[in-house]
Amino acid sequence: PTCGSCSGMFTANSMNCLTEAIGLALPGNGTIPGVMAARIRLAKETGMQIMALLEQQITPRKIMTEEAVVNALSVDMALGCSTNTVLHLAAIAHELRLPFDLSRINEISRSTPNLCSLSPAGPHHLEDLDRAGGVSAVMKELSDAGLIHGNCITVSGRSVSEVMDRARVRNSEVIRGVEAPYRKEGGL
Repeated sequence: PTCGSCSGMFTANSMNCLTEAIGLALPGNGTIPGVMAARIRLAKETGMQIMALLEQQITPRKIMTEEAVVNALSVDMALGCSTNTVLHLAAIAHELRLPFDLSRINEISRSTPNLCSLSPAGPHHLEDLDRAGGVSAVMKELSDAGLIHGNCITVSGRSVSEVMDRARVRNSEVIRGVEAPYRKEGGL
């Protein structure tokens, strides 16, 4: 609808959302439209946070644990992300020397409901997801069902649980609850 990436859940937006879910991006990074002032504020906050992480010696390897990758896969299923995410998450796991068994994807898919129906598979777009609460709100819904590891650290300096404490679903048609999902199994 505006400049920037297409507003569907294609590879770029999928990975941007999963970067937030795995803990490597600040809340809102996955969904804030590029033309909003909030995107500029987030960019400035990100730069400051990078310096804080450097000072605290918090590296990507300390954030991207096996549990963080599982969180990303769970969010992947809930959002109905691009299938290309499997290639990228497998590459991340390989670089981190973490196990990444493809059968685990099916396991997570069977236990994780598809909470969002985003373009190209559905009527909603990324800006709708942003207004509805974003990736953090999706993670909160999954966490309430025991599908998120809340103890994982994020680049925000807070745990996933602490990030989710501030989140809420503002539109239950865009982000459905686990009791009324678009589909009972993951969207991948």
